[in-house]
Amino acid sequence: MTNSQTKVTFLGTASAVPTAGHDTASFIINGKYLVDTGWNAAIRMLEHGFNPMNLEYLFFTHCHHDHYLGLPHLLFYLRMRQRDRPDRPPLKVVGPAEDTEKVISLAHRFLQTDRFPQLERAPDIIPLTPGESYEEEAFHIDTSGTIHPVQGLCYKFTDKRSGAVFAFTGDTAYHAPIAEHVKGVPFLIHEASFGPDNPAPGSSSGHSGAPQAATIAQAAGVDLLALIHCSEQQSQAALVAARRIFPNTIFPADGQTVTLMADGVVSAQ
Repeated sequence: MTNSQTKVTFLGTASAVPTAGHDTASFIINGKYLVDTGWNAAIRMLEHGFNPMNLEYLFFTHCHHDHYLGLPHLLFYLRMRQRDRPDRPPLKVVGPAEDTEKVISLAHRFLQTDRFPQLERAPDIIPLTPGESYEEEAFHIDTSGTIHPVQGLCYKFTDKRSGAVFAFTGDTAYHAPIAEHVKGVPFLIHEASFGPDNPAPGSSSGHSGAPQAATIAQAAGVDLLALIHCSEQQSQAALVAARRIFPNTIFPADGQTVTLMADGVVSAQ
C-alpha cells in the first residue's frame, strides 16, 4: 500500500556539544531511516515514540565524532533486543566511502565483540563517494560533495512510496554547487554552525552560517528551510538572520516533525 506522506522527525538539532536535554544533529525518516546518530539517537528515538528495532537504514552525512558517538549505543541496543525481533535483518549503513567502514569497525572494538561475540552482528555497509546514487524498493538517494575536513555527503532523498523529495547537507562550508544539487526540492535541511554570522573569509572550519544556508535555499528555490547544527543559545538569532534572506525558514525543536507529500511540505509541527 502506498504511503501518501513522508515524515521527518528531528531527534536533535544542536551543535557538536549539546546541553542537557538536547542532542546534536540527528533525525529520523518515516520511523525507519536514521540520519546520523548524534550522541544518544537510540534513547532519543524512544523518547519521541520510535522503536529502534524498526530501523532499516542508517545514513551518515560524514564521520565526525558528534555524528557517530551514538553508534555503539545503537548497535548494542539492536543486539540486546534481538530476541524481540529474531527475524530482523542486519542494519544497513550508508555513508562516505572514506570513513564509514572504519567507524563501524571502531564501534565493534568499543563493544569488545571479540570478547563478547554475542554482541557481534555486523551491519551491511554501503559506502558512497560524492556523486554516487543508491536505490532500493522504497527510496532513492542522490549525493553530492560538501566542504568539510572529512569526506561528506549531501543527500537528496526521494521517498518512492509518497513521491516526496527533500535534501540534507550534513556539515559543510558554504558550497554553491549544493544549490544546484538540491534545486527545486520542497524541503532543505542545512547546517548553521556559525549561527547568525558567517565564518570569516578563508575559514577552514568547514561550517556555514545561517545567512549562507538561506542563500543556498534561495538559490535552489526550495519551499522550506530547516536550520540545524547550531547551539541552542544562537538558534533564535540564526533564525532571524536566515529569514532576512529566506523568510520560510524554521529552526526545529527536538521532536518536531515536518510532513511532506509529493507536491511539497504539508506541515511543520
